[in-house]
Amino acid sequence: MTERPGNEPGNALFAHIRQMVDERGVDIHLTVNGNALRLEFADGQRIIVNFDEQARKVWLAARSGGTEFTQSGDAWLAHDRSELFAKLAELIEQTIASNAVNRRAPMAQTSPATRPQPLIHYEVKESHGLRNALIVILAAALGFWAALRLSQPQEVRETPKITPAAQTVTLPAANEERKCAGGFPPNGTITVFADGLRTDGPNDPEITLRNDHAYPLLFVLTEPGTVIPMLSILLHAKQSTSLHLPAGRYDLMFGTGNVWCNPRVGFSDGHTIKFDKSLTVQMDRPMQLVMQSSGAGMDDFQLFVQTATPQEPMPQPTYSGNGTMEVPRQHNGHFYLPGTIAGVPVTFMVDTGASVTSISSDIARQAGIRNCKEVQFQTANGTATGCIALVPRMTLGNFVLQNITVAVMPNMETNLLGANVLRNFQVSQSDSGMLIGPR
Repeated sequence: MTERPGNEPGNALFAHIRQMVDERGVDIHLTVNGNALRLEFADGQRIIVNFDEQARKVWLAARSGGTEFTQSGDAWLAHDRSELFAKLAELIEQTIASNAVNRRAPMAQTSPATRPQPLIHYEVKESHGLRNALIVILAAALGFWAALRLSQPQEVRETPKITPAAQTVTLPAANEERKCAGGFPPNGTITVFADGLRTDGPNDPEITLRNDHAYPLLFVLTEPGTVIPMLSILLHAKQSTSLHLPAGRYDLMFGTGNVWCNPRVGFSDGHTIKFDKSLTVQMDRPMQLVMQSSGAGMDDFQLFVQTATPQEPMPQPTYSGNGTMEVPRQHNGHFYLPGTIAGVPVTFMVDTGASVTSISSDIARQAGIRNCKEVQFQTANGTATGCIALVPRMTLGNFVLQNITVAVMPNMETNLLGANVLRNFQVSQSDSGMLIGPR
């Protein structure tokens, strides 16, 4: 690390960051330029920390984006209340995990005691012989010092070996972590890194993983707020698997690539991506996680999470001669109707307050909905990003509708029948039921 002399603004801040880097024990080159500190990794990736003394703000920038932090007492906090050093530690771990070369030990540094002194040339007009003799002596000393350095064994930093739980693949030893296995393990291979974490508890919620992405994918669960892996699962392209997980909160990371390395590193030719949102697993709430392509690139994919609550079969509506449906009110106070979207069976909950009929992204995928315009929606839980699509054919009971606008919403658990469909019918309701018939 190179620093300018004097009491530069942000020196205490930068000193703390340098200590963090030194304790991590990997090859990260630090450079200070005025109020900016640059962390450069072995593969060329950079993290920039810029300190604005006048505004008392710090700007943290990496390949994934930038975040501004403001001093609050002894802490530096962002608008989402995340803390500067915790965020920086997370970015460092993500960058290290994204490329195996970033895990190498620091390059050997020359200590002040053994560093050769600079060659100083004294001009002596009276005798060139003395000058030449000095040069020869210094050159010999440098050669002797270099030979000693090359003959000494280099220090190797080792990570403690983590033994996997039973019924999982064997983890590589710490000093073999960078070695790549080559061939792909079978689809659904599970590797457990955390002692005591089980994946086959019969009473634990079932988690289904489906990779609709065009590339194989390594799904990684980490301890909350960290990138410390608890388990990883390999999913081949267009394949799925399932496991049981104890209830709790987990953070998510994904790796994609074509050249397999090992369960901890993932792929040697791809990248590791950490999701900002955590995964909450609840008792008696099976979950489905679907990874889909969002572009042509290896890293272009999106995650959809769906939580299901086992329910008893709902009573079906009764029909009269003209197709009118009598729909009973359910115990939760809502009305549910059977229908289809482009031939895919759907159960709709009647929502007279919704202006547009809404379906889940899973239903849209099954129905082959491709042309969908991205839109921001205001929901009860805040702003959500979805899209608007036109469905050529939709059924509701025995009725058929054409060219119906629907909103496709990620992570939606209940499909809603909105006013844009209900206005095509004569609708009346009582305490016990609802009548839906033709106009």
